[in-house]
Amino acid sequence: MALPILLDCDPGHDDAIAIVLALASPELDVKAITSSAGNQTPEKTLRNVLRMLTLLNRTDIPVAGGAVKPLMRELIIADNVHGESGLDGPALPEPTFAPQNCTAVELMAKTLRESAEPVTIVSTGPQTNVA
Repeated sequence: MALPILLDCDPGHDDAIAIVLALASPELDVKAITSSAGNQTPEKTLRNVLRMLTLLNRTDIPVAGGAVKPLMRELIIADNVHGESGLDGPALPEPTFAPQNCTAVELMAKTLRESAEPVTIVSTGPQTNVA
């Protein structure tokens, strides 16, 4: 039986690969994906999740955006590493679906509450949504 997970990330290239690997793994059942500011602004990281899921034809996965900046400092983006979009380089499709009408924390709580079994939070980006 696959392990239910919720992926919390800030997609630049590293987390885009994490999304691909998590969805390709028969050992994992991705219940939801949340994003936060980190490698880029919160709007861009959320859009990158939606673009990746559109590319992978997995628009069935609930998505929500979360933290707009770190708790203890100002946001420092890595556009020199990940580009202006946070995911420059690959030609990704425009999103064909919208995020949930809730925050990342609300989607996390809903996913954990409604699951018949424990859900593991896999946080590959900043820990702000989890905090």
